Amino acid sequence: MYKLIAIDLDGTLLDSYGQISVRNKQTIQRALNQGIQVVLTSGRGAMSVQNLAEEIGANHYMVCGNRCYDL
Repeated sequence: MYKLIAIDLDGTLLDSYGQISVRNKQTIQRALNQGIQVVLTSGRGAMSVQNLAEEIGANHYMVCGNRCYDL
């Protein structure tokens, strides 16, 4: 069983418009419902990543700008 999933943003989770697809949101929600931590990772700044983390409910941890944040 997985305990943590780390997902890069640009070119992976986000589409070409910078949006998270409905399918990806549903998949992430299923993982969260199973108790799996979802961690967003990016070279972006913390505020940009935090907004996306809140959008999908993955707001416990994030890695951005080469730093780890505990939300």
